Parts: sequence; structure tokens; C-alpha cells
Amino acid sequence: MNGIDLPRGRVTDALVAFIFVTAMLQLVVVIAMTAARYGFMPFDVVAGAWRQDPVRTLFSPLVSQFLMASIFATLLNTIFLLIAGRYVERSVGPVGLIATFVAGAYGGALARLALTPHSILVTQSASAGLYALVGAYLTLYGVPTILPVPRHYGRLAQIAALAGFWMLITVAFMLASGVFELSLGVIDPLGGLIAGLLVARPLLRWRYRKA
Repeated sequence: MNGIDLPRGRVTDALVAFIFVTAMLQLVVVIAMTAARYGFMPFDVVAGAWRQDPVRTLFSPLVSQFLMASIFATLLNTIFLLIAGRYVERSVGPVGLIATFVAGAYGGALARLALTPHSILVTQSASAGLYALVGAYLTLYGVPTILPVPRHYGRLAQIAALAGFWMLITVAFMLASGVFELSLGVIDPLGGLIAGLLVARPLLRWRYRKA
């Protein structure tokens, strides 16, 4: 995973392009405000929104992946999604790639709902979907040697250590910026990461079930 000689991934490229285009559309304030109404908010679910509008509630975690938190977040997410996504697509195929991204969206939403059910903040950005792809990459290819994790432990322990380092760095950046929001900044992407770890091998087996 050197970021230079990437495998081809047409569906990955299409997904990245779609995220980028929808983000640019949301630079128009009216579009951004309208789109945010369809995003995932834990408190909405707790308050019974799923009874009043079940379709919107069901699809809100997926819609949230295409809401723009900031231009910087969009650029960062799309770059890493392009890298991890192409490798995951090479292993599990286009359908597996989309399944992983969707699993991450719902994994992040479930984690927020379970751990911060009264949060009134809407999920905005593809962090959960991206981290699902990262989790799938780590499961399928292992932790890159350039990353500082203890190599004498198994792969799962290495991934756990890497997630721990990432959370510490994320919290440090949040505290430095004066904005600490556990539900969106840590729990949502962590839920996506776990979803990616869980679905990677089943999707790989499903793709090669006839081999």
C-alpha cells in the first residue's frame, strides 16, 4: 500500500468521484441545509423518528456518508478511500467494496446509537465507510510495515494497537482545536472500522466460493 502503484478500481474511483461531487454541491448553503435533514442523528431514532418516517431513518446512515463536514475532511477522506478502496476492490470485487462501505456506514451509526444515543449531531462525512475499507484492508493485507505497531503479536492485536494509536491522535487533535466530540470523532469511525474487520473475510470467501 504505497500510494504510488495502485491497483485499478473503477467502482472505487466512481465512489470517490460521487462523494467529491456531492460535497461540492453542498457548498451551496441551501443544498447543504436540505441534505442535512436526511442524515443520521442518534437522538432522532431514540425519539421515535423510525415510526414517523421509517424510510428516511433506515437510509440516513448511508446518506450521511455523502454529507460534507468540511472541505478538508472531504479531501482527506477521498484520498484515503481511493487508496484503501482500490486494494479492497481488487480482493473482494466491486460488489464486496460497496458492501463493505455500506456495512461501515451502518456500523458507525449503530455504534453511535448504542454508545451516545442522545447525541443531536448529524453524522457528516464518509468516515465510517472509509474506516470500514481500512479495516477490510488491514484484515486482508495486514498492517503495513511502516506503521508503528508491535509485530510480535497477531494481526488482530496489531489492528487493535493501531486503532488505539489512531484514537489517541484523534483526541489530541480535537483537544488542540478546542472541539471535542466523542460521538462523531471517535465512535462513528470506530464502528465503521469494526464493521470492515467483520465483513472482509466473509466477502472474500463469497467472491471465491466457486473457485
